[in-house]
Amino acid sequence: MGTKFSLKDPNPGVWFSFNESDPDSGRICLRVMNPARSQEIAKITVKKRVEYKSGQRFEVFDSDDEKRSRMFWDYCIVAWERLEDDDGNPIEYNAENKHRLMNEHVGFSLFVANCISRLNAELEARREAVEKN
Repeated sequence: MGTKFSLKDPNPGVWFSFNESDPDSGRICLRVMNPARSQEIAKITVKKRVEYKSGQRFEVFDSDDEKRSRMFWDYCIVAWERLEDDDGNPIEYNAENKHRLMNEHVGFSLFVANCISRLNAELEARREAVEKN
């Protein structure tokens, strides 16, 4: 029997609980950025133009960092469950709330960044194990 790779969902998300000791706490589903999506985002958010100064040609890259960030988090944050605001109301999973939490809530953005780092470290460990074999 061969090794299986999903072509239907080649980069699925992984669920992380905000409080591991409380099964009813909120949780978030995250995935790492894959090369194809990263290239797609770069094509959309980075534009190259040419400038001439003192007879010399320079390539200048203009980057829409806000758009890149929005597209990055739209891709990496797959879903969430049981997230509530200060009044106990559910925080709807949508692009606007993703960006608001990532840009304005330090605790949320640090948690997400830590989880993405853990996923990247796990992928790197798998890559190293494959190279050793």
